[in-house]
Amino acid sequence: MKTKILENFIKVGYIIKRLKIKRGYSMIKLIATDLDGTLLDNNGELNEEFNHVFNELYKKGVTFMAASGRQYPSLETLFESVKDKMMFIAENGTFAVNKGEELLCDPMDKKNVEDIIDFTRAAENKEILLNTKYTAYTECKDEEFLKMLDIYCSSVTVVDDLKDVKEDVLKTAIYDDRPISEHCQDYFDKFGDYMTVCTSGPHWLDIMEKGVTKGKALEHIKERYGLKSEEIMIFGDQMNDLELIECGYYSYAMENAIDALKEKARFIAGKNSENGVLEKIKEVFNI
Repeated sequence: MKTKILENFIKVGYIIKRLKIKRGYSMIKLIATDLDGTLLDNNGELNEEFNHVFNELYKKGVTFMAASGRQYPSLETLFESVKDKMMFIAENGTFAVNKGEELLCDPMDKKNVEDIIDFTRAAENKEILLNTKYTAYTECKDEEFLKMLDIYCSSVTVVDDLKDVKEDVLKTAIYDDRPISEHCQDYFDKFGDYMTVCTSGPHWLDIMEKGVTKGKALEHIKERYGLKSEEIMIFGDQMNDLELIECGYYSYAMENAIDALKEKARFIAGKNSENGVLEKIKEVFNI
């Protein structure tokens, strides 16, 4: 008898918890999602349902945000049909835009950029990319590498010397054709004390000014628009999403996410290869 009563209490408690969560979802005003490994499939493409889901959210007054390590022009191209209705955090938090209006820009110190260039030139198996607002610069002329960059950058400029780049550099990206997590500790050791260093994919390491993250950019946006954590839903999968998911109560790590992110997130969404972000949004908003 006592066991039955205990079971009923547990069931009731579970139901009440689910009802509270469901009621809380109705407060959501902003959905922020990473792209590669999160919203996009393993081919780096949007699911065919995206525009329908986006438009349903827009009708409900929910703002959609892409929060990515990608270049801003690349994000505009990817979301061409709805770019004037959404927010963007680009270059891992160094640049943010809302419906075409620039919200923040946080460039790197030129001396720091030069230090990274010198360090990378002496490294093996690594290429360096300097990302500015509207283009990315590289010294690499390898056709395969440049073709691969098309996934992340809509504009790439090849130069003889990266130190000659005059534009503000928002982010420095390091590419290694080997698993970057196994070949980047020297960057953390060298620059981690005075710059933000994080992996952003299986082969990419991103370096920004100290304290610059997607999460810092989103906190700026929260303050600007008076948003509360309980009004924000977030999806991510990688190290560069760690600070991001702390900005909203409804934080989701993808099933394919790194363990460190799963430990911080409150919830788990399906794999990116199984349309996990849109499936969760459809479930929550009855789309």
